[in-house]
Amino acid sequence: MREVLRGTGFLLHVPGIMALLSMPVAWWADERWGLVGLGWTAGLALFGGQGLVWMGRHAGAFQRYQSMQIAAISWLLIALLGALPFIASARLAPDGSAMALALAVFQFPVYAIFESVSGFTSTGLTVVATASELPAHIQWWRSFSEWVGGIGVILLLIAVLPADRGALNLYFSEAREEKILPTVKSTVRAIWVIYLGYTIAGIGLLWLAGEPLWRAINHGMTAIATGGFSITDDSLMQASGAVQLAYIPVMLAGAVSFLVHYRLIVERRPLPSVWRTDELRLLVWLTVGGLVLLWLERWLAMGDWGGVSTAFLWVSALTTAGFTSVDLASWGDAALLLVLVAVITGGMAGSTSGGIKLLRVNVLLRDLLGQLRELRASPHEVVILPHDGERVTPGQFARLGRIAARLVGIFMLLWLLGVFLVLHTLPEEARLAHVFFDTASALFNSGLSTGIAGPDMPWATAGLMSLLMLLGRLEIFPLLVLAAWALAR
Repeated sequence: MREVLRGTGFLLHVPGIMALLSMPVAWWADERWGLVGLGWTAGLALFGGQGLVWMGRHAGAFQRYQSMQIAAISWLLIALLGALPFIASARLAPDGSAMALALAVFQFPVYAIFESVSGFTSTGLTVVATASELPAHIQWWRSFSEWVGGIGVILLLIAVLPADRGALNLYFSEAREEKILPTVKSTVRAIWVIYLGYTIAGIGLLWLAGEPLWRAINHGMTAIATGGFSITDDSLMQASGAVQLAYIPVMLAGAVSFLVHYRLIVERRPLPSVWRTDELRLLVWLTVGGLVLLWLERWLAMGDWGGVSTAFLWVSALTTAGFTSVDLASWGDAALLLVLVAVITGGMAGSTSGGIKLLRVNVLLRDLLGQLRELRASPHEVVILPHDGERVTPGQFARLGRIAARLVGIFMLLWLLGVFLVLHTLPEEARLAHVFFDTASALFNSGLSTGIAGPDMPWATAGLMSLLMLLGRLEIFPLLVLAAWALAR
């Protein structure tokens, strides 16, 4: 138990430090009343976290089971602490102002918690109707939470703490797939350097494309985090084609594995060498092939292929970035189904993207291909499959295929259960296709919405969606481990 207390205490420092770093924004924007909520978050997180560290001061290294408990407990507590600035600012905003009206929904804690969970899980679903009217410190807090959540609060902690034998278990407890360098600490630091570099480059690109500087800063952070929080009222529906095009490489960069980025930027490997990565090729083919299908569907159903706005939406869906360029509620079911496939699939493992990850999709496809080839092979023929430029046998894929199929199956069951429960919280006139879509958007951390998850949703829907976002971000098992431990107690 001491290990869990110590690990949780360390992680609670993250929102505390974030709140301290956000205070200058409230001061600069002349929103001194916003310092109250940020101060509460900083104080509770830092003092509470340090108290837990002291209580677990004699703890040993984290084991894998304990690391999953730490991840689950910490994400729950961080979401609660992250909701305090929303609640406090909603109660302290100047009466009758546009800011007060925009913040009014956060008078109800369940919606503040929903917004906080959506941020830290880098999902991007929101209950805010007029994001452009939010005070600057809340706009920043939403973007900052997504930026940190996109890379993972655990990765931020490992980067600054001394090396620990339990760091490896803590690293993998946050749904991480692989290491870039021999040690977890060096891997995390490499990831953070790459992430910071891409963030700065993304902000610069959006600013050069014509976005105002404040919007470029906020959207650059949420685009590379594949989060989707926006400081505009309609995401990017009113943005020009040139601006929308500028977002596409930033979102794609967020959906590419940091291992690929490291090999290209640091190791300076030639592009053909990196192109041998199956998962990267699958991302490119899905981006191009899926876009052609969506263009065709829009042309057949609406008589308008949508051009840049459709391309933007498809990339946003596949990378789970969550920005939107169209009103999805007006789309037909066939077009929504195509977008839904992209939302569920997601980007590469080891990226900021959500979804079931292309790594698992590739493993399932290769396993199926191997089984089919073995059925067709002669009795003494050895079947060989290409994988990342190497040659492997179907048997090597079979075990990975079973693991991937198990997790994907659990995701699908949770999705159906989520749809069933959400339907009981909504009016009878709610469109089933929209419920399926928005529930998937929450579970797979996408952020695209048909309007089910939004400013008008009931509080029970917001609570269920918050749970689904946490389950998706941690890929289920840490929360299941926590639930099993609680029931056993």
